[in-house]
Amino acid sequence: MPDHRRVDRPEWQALWRQYEPVTTPLRAAGLVCDVETCGGQTVIYANLPDGSHLAIGCGNDCLPDRLQDVTGWIITRGHDDNPNYDGLAYDSTEGSEHAPHGADIVSMLAAVALYLGTLPDPDIRTAGERLGKALLASAQRFAVSFTGVDAQHAAKSGGLSGPFDSQVEAVKAYGWQTHLLQEGGWDLVHEQGSDEWPLTVWRRAGAVQVVFVSRLPLV
Repeated sequence: MPDHRRVDRPEWQALWRQYEPVTTPLRAAGLVCDVETCGGQTVIYANLPDGSHLAIGCGNDCLPDRLQDVTGWIITRGHDDNPNYDGLAYDSTEGSEHAPHGADIVSMLAAVALYLGTLPDPDIRTAGERLGKALLASAQRFAVSFTGVDAQHAAKSGGLSGPFDSQVEAVKAYGWQTHLLQEGGWDLVHEQGSDEWPLTVWRRAGAVQVVFVSRLPLV
């Protein structure tokens, strides 16, 4: 954890919680991270072993108060005492090379791991290797699953589609699977959840099933 008085302030703690999906893998790689709010601009800093740092911002170079409002990442390497360290490490904002990745955190961190591996300092390269391993260890996969009962009230559950490497792919498959249910004569009786985690309840001839996007357990 960073060592300063702001860590006890509610506003700092709120930002820290928001951006834990970004800082946790970096900390697992051995990097000290901080959320800086100097001048009303929020930036994540990850300190590198050679005294330089990564500054993580978004489209307008500063981060919003909520992680979900990030639309793309800009990461630069800098040094408080040496301007020669300034350089772009990653850019997924609109119009950039990595714009298709947008706000995706895994793609951003994977690019950071590769970037660290290109730097001459051996301790930084080791941090890059650790970050890559942390991402692999926490990798998630997704599926379209169902649970329910048949007309004889016997429990049924399983997977309808997947696995997928991204949640976006799983949501697209969910749309197709629910379309097939409608085509097959199932009646929609309940719907809830967001576009990211949709869930619906279907009924046909005494059978009921709940269809949803699910995380698969890590193996």
